[in-house]
Amino acid sequence: MNLKIKKGFTIYSQGKNGIGIIAPHAGPAFDTVTSRDDNSETVASLCFRNFGGKLIVSNVSRKRLWGIDFNRDIPSLKTALRAYDMFKDGKDNKDITNYKAKYAWVAQNEHDYENRLRIYQDFWAEAGKNEIIILLHRAFNRIKAYPTIIDIVTFKDKGIKGKIIKEIVKDLNVKYYDFLRKVENDYKAAIYYETKRSVLNILRIYKHFNLGEMGDSFSENIKKDLKNINLYADKIALRRLRINFTPHNFLEAVKNALRNAPSPVITVENVFDGGLALGPQRKLFPRKGKIIIEVEPTLFMNFWHPHITAKIIEDVVSRVRNNK
Repeated sequence: MNLKIKKGFTIYSQGKNGIGIIAPHAGPAFDTVTSRDDNSETVASLCFRNFGGKLIVSNVSRKRLWGIDFNRDIPSLKTALRAYDMFKDGKDNKDITNYKAKYAWVAQNEHDYENRLRIYQDFWAEAGKNEIIILLHRAFNRIKAYPTIIDIVTFKDKGIKGKIIKEIVKDLNVKYYDFLRKVENDYKAAIYYETKRSVLNILRIYKHFNLGEMGDSFSENIKKDLKNINLYADKIALRRLRINFTPHNFLEAVKNALRNAPSPVITVENVFDGGLALGPQRKLFPRKGKIIIEVEPTLFMNFWHPHITAKIIEDVVSRVRNNK
């Protein structure tokens, strides 16, 4: 195995099979525990050990103030400088949310901007050298994503034909049926406790649980959770929540919805469609003969079952190569 430590990321290589496993959000969890893709680098390293190729792991925080979000687009110098103080204040508002949805970093001065731009360009230049590119992330254990346990993204057919991936995922859900049934209760429990962590975090920050008064990103996530709660929960739990929207009733509604929900499955673009992956879209497309896939395992899979997650990804890569 060859090791190359670059500014902002590390490259591991073994053989020349054209496969690149990329972990863009593996950097440190500054400010908040959720500011990194928990254990995505663990799964990525297992994939690398299984089939070699190249492994590229980010070493910087995805927090705009502290580092670079490689999954977002390049801001102009003026935009990055103007946003620096806004992020330094740390307020969760719509301007912050909109910026994070578009741009990869903020900058204190021109030198800072050029330094981050150079790291960003180098990272994607290395990623783009591969023929099959697997972008590996982490999805939260939240009911908004259920029944997804791993979501596979084709970039709306631009990275690979969706028909091919859907056929592969259909077979994988059969192959791993027993495993998915076996972990169902554990996964649902993980969703409940992640939701509880999020609720407690909201109460810590805002001292209340009012959708209209909490930060923009928090309220958007709760609203997305509510869509699936409305889909799976029974009428009594929904009525109780509608009459009295409290942390207790919200968590009870989540618990009720999970009790009624089906077993988890591997999905194709059920949660993510690659629309926010502006970095890959800018630097890797048009793909010119390459195959580009984003894999979004849940934190549950990355942490509790990384070897199975890596095996599923290996199955996808093997089938994709046979379809080339």
